[in-house]
Amino acid sequence: MTTTTVPLTDLLPPKGNPRRSIDRATIAGLAQSIRADGLLQNLVVRPDGDGKFRIVFGKRRHLALQLLRKEGVIGDEYAVPVEIREDLSDSDALRLATVENVQREAMPVLDEAEAFAKLLAAGGSVDEIANKTGLSGNTVKRRLALANLCPEAKKALRTGVIGVALPKP
Repeated sequence: MTTTTVPLTDLLPPKGNPRRSIDRATIAGLAQSIRADGLLQNLVVRPDGDGKFRIVFGKRRHLALQLLRKEGVIGDEYAVPVEIREDLSDSDALRLATVENVQREAMPVLDEAEAFAKLLAAGGSVDEIANKTGLSGNTVKRRLALANLCPEAKKALRTGVIGVALPKP
């Protein structure tokens, strides 16, 4: 296992990735987050011949980078941080991609709301939070409203007694 950077053009999309449906708005939000803070997590790849690397996991990050390239924000030679796994069989790659997708869990909405409230209290703005997270300003405002719930309502939300219908980011 080696950690390095490779040019964006040397990355090939994953084969047989278990994540079949991709929300374009989510990819746009992820691209916005990458634009603001850079790529925060390496892609995991394996050699695929001719100096190319096949993505094992990081498909959504790769799509977001491709969107940034299409928008002219980054170039073809953008250095993508990767972890190279040379010893993976096809079945190992599928297993790891599946585990990685299953283990990715969205942050609970109230935890997210309280984190946004802390960012706001530390001098941030709704627009900055939206830009850094890739969420819309309206979504950030809605989540911030949850941070202002009374303790009883927060407890009910945390324990699942009440729920919240969340719009798409």
